[in-house]
Amino acid sequence: MRNTATAATLLAWILAVPAAQAAEFGPPEGTLPVHPMTVSVPAGALSPLQSSALFREAADAQSAPAYYLGAGVVGGRLQIPDSPGATAWKVVPTSDCARLEPVPTSVLHSPGVQAVVVQQNPLPMECAAAFEGSCTSRDGALRITTSFDGRRRTARVRGGFFGTEGAVDTTFYTGVRTLSIEHLPSRRALHMHERLADTNGYSAPQTAIRYLPELRRVLLLGAAEVRGVPLAHCIALPSPATAATTVN
Repeated sequence: MRNTATAATLLAWILAVPAAQAAEFGPPEGTLPVHPMTVSVPAGALSPLQSSALFREAADAQSAPAYYLGAGVVGGRLQIPDSPGATAWKVVPTSDCARLEPVPTSVLHSPGVQAVVVQQNPLPMECAAAFEGSCTSRDGALRITTSFDGRRRTARVRGGFFGTEGAVDTTFYTGVRTLSIEHLPSRRALHMHERLADTNGYSAPQTAIRYLPELRRVLLLGAAEVRGVPLAHCIALPSPATAATTVN
């Protein structure tokens, strides 16, 4: 998801921003183990890498909950039809990290499966939403930070939804913006870099970062792109024993 400084830029993004105006985070790098994920989406279907919702199915005390992603799926008891091309995906833990397994969308309408709403999300809503800022997961295990190294300039540009209203002050950025995800118990981290060239548009990947605390997994669903193509990655967080060894 891309945040912009003016409504005119937002309209341009909706209509497909030219590559020269768009910025994107590159693939992650760092000391946290990151694994690429392959997602095969059928023709005409919605991709889980594009603003998919997180769903959770509670388990008993001996088992971890199951997590799902829904693209175009309303879920729950709402009498609202799913979007055309809606898809559902189960997050299946693997020895390396996790994979996304397609499942019928009806699974997300089961009584025991509930959408993870803002108040229940392990990550506060402001995580990775602002141009610069920092947040901590609700369990205190992750710190997510966006920072910028470069220069800024202010220019007057036309405002309004269609760019036809009075001029407003707009900030343009040239430099490198960094998204960092740090696992606080182990002090391991990864970083993703977004290169800005005199642009007022920037990435806001808060809905692309999915933290699954019981599974010790973090999914990056389209947070990184290569030439406009969204990528999927899975982060396997260190176990408590590993984290303690790393810190000591």
